[in-house]
Amino acid sequence: MTIYISPPINLEKLAVFLDTINKEDNYHIGYCGENKKEIYDTLSNDFSDINIEKSFVVAYDEDNIIGALGFDIDEESKSAEVWGPFVKDGKDYPQIANDLWEALKATIPFQLHKYLFFVNEKNTLARQFIENKNGIESGHHLILRAERNRLTNGQDLHINTYEPSFHQSFSDLHNLAFPNTYYNSEQILSRINEDNRLLIVQDNYELKGYVYVEANPLHEEGAIEFIAVSPDHRGQGIATKLMQAALHHLFSYETIDEITLSVGANNKAAIALYMASGFQVKHSLIAYNK
Repeated sequence: MTIYISPPINLEKLAVFLDTINKEDNYHIGYCGENKKEIYDTLSNDFSDINIEKSFVVAYDEDNIIGALGFDIDEESKSAEVWGPFVKDGKDYPQIANDLWEALKATIPFQLHKYLFFVNEKNTLARQFIENKNGIESGHHLILRAERNRLTNGQDLHINTYEPSFHQSFSDLHNLAFPNTYYNSEQILSRINEDNRLLIVQDNYELKGYVYVEANPLHEEGAIEFIAVSPDHRGQGIATKLMQAALHHLFSYETIDEITLSVGANNKAAIALYMASGFQVKHSLIAYNK
């Protein structure tokens, strides 16, 4: 066997390799998708702040892909979400994974300060690799999924779409519930369109709760990004109604048959809400940073 490592030669073949290997729990990485169309689109258009030829390496045996590793780099923070290492043959994993790591580090035109990993708890090969690189465990998470055929309740008539009159109350609740998150309230409002919805429960002009969802029918996926209920209105079943409305919107797209979301394994209240809304555990993941 003659192995060589290079930038990706064919992104479509790489997407097929990642799609296949990432469906197996013992190779699964949380950052990488499980849909070859979505993976291909990400690799082609939106993978990293630097060029794919400098942020992904592939191990080949002749023309066959046997391993791959990617750094989804945020150039401003000099950090990277790590896709992999993926190695097809378990017995060759330590050597090929290390070769991929060293080859990819050598292509980055600046020094990275932090590497982030999101690894299936059954992926013992990657976990051992990360620990050997002095990665530190930083949290446990569950990936939950809801399937169309498990959706039973009708959409609640008291759920409304966002109106500008709720701008301040929405911003206040979002900032209270998610003070340091990836989308602030203004970013959410700027993203609202036919597919991305901000749904609310209101009483006259009082906002009781909201859920923000994004649908991507082209990639056959939908996401529940944020859900929050005002502290004064908790324990009234509002979150459950919002979850049902979110699922009905996302499943209104014929191409979307499954919704997934990530939740901290210790967040018992959120897990109970999601499970009551029809979600089941799909993956258990461990976060590391180095």
